[in-house]
Amino acid sequence: MQKIKIIAALTFPILVLVLWVLFLTAKSMALPEVKVRIGGYDPRDLLYGHYIAYTIDWANTDCSQFSDKTCPIKEFENYAQKALWGKQFRFYVPEQNAQELDNMFRNARGNHTFEVVYKYTSGIKPLAKELLIDGQPWREVIKSNKKEK
Repeated sequence: MQKIKIIAALTFPILVLVLWVLFLTAKSMALPEVKVRIGGYDPRDLLYGHYIAYTIDWANTDCSQFSDKTCPIKEFENYAQKALWGKQFRFYVPEQNAQELDNMFRNARGNHTFEVVYKYTSGIKPLAKELLIDGQPWREVIKSNKKEK
């Protein structure tokens, strides 16, 4: 009887965690995707750690993709990292790719368009899903750059 109680006590938190992850995954899969143009790069502080700090360029974002055909600027800003970053957002990248992405943003940003795909619906925190460079996932762009060199 004592062993059953110990096993149950150890298994219950794991089960709750697994159910919670499944719930969040299902919830995020149901959210529609929107693509926003990013800008506002600060070369002195573009990559800090393992993430890219950026602002959303609403002037060049297609607002017709949102449910009410207007850009939800205030709603996105409510979820920005205000304490440290003002109205900036973050997209996390692996450390081994940080330098190459930094170089692309600094040296060739006039030649490329940068966008972030979000899972978003009104009333729920926008979830950054993918960084796009010229419409392609950033990992593919880095792979093709390495092949060209």
